[in-house]
Amino acid sequence: MFAMLLSLVIVIYTRFSSDLQSAKSCKDQEREVREGLARMGIDHSKAIVIYDEAESGTKTYRDEYARLEAMVKAGEIGVLAVDDQARLSRADNAFAFITDIVYSGGRFISTGEGIDTNQPGWELRVKVMELHNSTTIRELGRRVRRGQLGRVLGNLSAGDFPYAYRSFLLNPDAVRDGRGPKPERGVKIHEEEADWVRKIFDWFNSDRSIAWISRELSRLNAPHGHRRRSKRWRERHVRGILENEKYVGTWRWGQTRTIRNSQGRKKQIPVPKEQQAVVERPELRIIEADAWNKAQERLRKLNDIYGHKPGQKERGPKVHHTELYPGSLLGGLVFCSQCGARMWQMKAKNRTYLACSNRGDTDDACDMTTRVPVDRAEDALLDYLAQVLIACPKWVEQSLASMRSRIEEVAHRIPEQMKLDERRCRELGSQIANLVDAIATGTLSSHALQSRLVEAEREEEQIHQRLKDAQRLLNAPVSMPDDEWIQRQLASLASVLRENEYEAALLLRKLVSPILAEAVIAPGKSRGYARLRFRINGAEVVRNLLEASNAVAATDHLLTASDDVHAMSDEVILDLGGPTKMELWAPKIAEMRERGVPWKEIWKITGLGSGPAYVAWKRYVDTQQRPAESIDDRNRESDEEAEENNDDSDAAA
Repeated sequence: MFAMLLSLVIVIYTRFSSDLQSAKSCKDQEREVREGLARMGIDHSKAIVIYDEAESGTKTYRDEYARLEAMVKAGEIGVLAVDDQARLSRADNAFAFITDIVYSGGRFISTGEGIDTNQPGWELRVKVMELHNSTTIRELGRRVRRGQLGRVLGNLSAGDFPYAYRSFLLNPDAVRDGRGPKPERGVKIHEEEADWVRKIFDWFNSDRSIAWISRELSRLNAPHGHRRRSKRWRERHVRGILENEKYVGTWRWGQTRTIRNSQGRKKQIPVPKEQQAVVERPELRIIEADAWNKAQERLRKLNDIYGHKPGQKERGPKVHHTELYPGSLLGGLVFCSQCGARMWQMKAKNRTYLACSNRGDTDDACDMTTRVPVDRAEDALLDYLAQVLIACPKWVEQSLASMRSRIEEVAHRIPEQMKLDERRCRELGSQIANLVDAIATGTLSSHALQSRLVEAEREEEQIHQRLKDAQRLLNAPVSMPDDEWIQRQLASLASVLRENEYEAALLLRKLVSPILAEAVIAPGKSRGYARLRFRINGAEVVRNLLEASNAVAATDHLLTASDDVHAMSDEVILDLGGPTKMELWAPKIAEMRERGVPWKEIWKITGLGSGPAYVAWKRYVDTQQRPAESIDDRNRESDEEAEENNDDSDAAA
């Protein structure tokens, strides 16, 4: 067992919960864990140390925790050591995670609590600590809520004040001493922002739209408040102000509470009204009752007109304008793989890029900083499509075969369907004639007759169109084009992508699924290159081929009716760059340094100078969580040698 552990990784995991805590906490935990491992006779000199700083233990979607999960699944962890089990997780998943470690051949040690999965009975101790840690965090939340409720009932600040209010110290000389209670704070009106709240209500009650108000606030550079970082006013900000009853002095607290699942994810759920606190605070009223009531009445009318109605289907997203009227080949077609937002064009140093539309400096901004070079992306995408279409891949053949089968099936069914449609068409003709006579004589209500007449004429028109499509199909050959014709059409389809940019943009939106752009970043670097992921829709390729064929009629009708033409290609991956020479050599240099190869020999082998070679090595070993000081003395001596030869390396580089 001990021999097996030598080949695996020893990981020391440390965490503290809040940025209000000392940043030295992780170092202190690491020291305690190392001392505990030393007492157990475990060599920790090459242990990987993982820090999670200012991360709550109730959630599992922490970056470093996710890294631990990946290592466990890969069976890479020999020992996972923590100061106490709560550092690993305060959620209800600690026992399951530790069980997975043991299942994959690893060992879990909590040095501060004496838990070791190599000892019998560890399951009970882990389970008890899991229950204790998760219950403690829930009880802490209950106590915090209790304290906030007390402040609300005492007309103090509970941190729930909206735009146009500020908190202030009731005793300006009060200073929080250590871990004692926080100084009491009250709430007051912020007059500059309160004037803007009054303007918002005045504009809205003067029949200005919420969209117009948000644009006007942005144009006039109205202050955004102390909570919001967005530089623009948006409709949701204005609506939130119009619906907030605190502006008329009614302060409602505790309308929702937070619950967590077993993975620590949070969501807000409503609280019954009898459990909410409502305090009237007339001294904090900004909007008079008449203006408030008028605004609420208008909001109700707008909701009656545009809001969701009982029994109404959920409104799906409208077709994006770039799908109908593309302004460029890739505009609106590329999406960020991290947040799902569309990527839009931007220019920098006379070059055009696609960047995530959610990027920015706000808390909820996307951290996708890698940009997609437009020229390189267009060339790579068009080249790939041209090659794959000319090659006629298997998924195109499957779509064509499915289409042939569909045509034969529909062709056999057409005569019977035409008879039914013709019979229904004669019935509708008689109904329409009778309705026209009734309207002319005035024997029935004209409004009811006109409604029935419109419905009958609409149905008759639809049937006539179906009969026309069916007749065109009967008059046309039923056989599909031969393979030689298909090859020519695929080649012409590929040429369209290169010759006409606007037609190519329209065609691309039919043939290609939404394109996901992701960043490929080498270990130790903050920037990398973009990678595109997408699929090709075989059904749309078939549709475009048959539109150019005179051998098949009513193509659109057939394809619309077909439910079995959904052949999609495998996922296509296009890299718009690649690893640098330094990145390619980095792991090999690290391996050579482990064997004690001198730097001068490494320079000759790699063709890199001492500067680039050393940077590549240092960056790689740092990302492997192997501090440079843990390398043997030979490496340290060679580092000094590399520094002495730095001048020569500049010329070599």
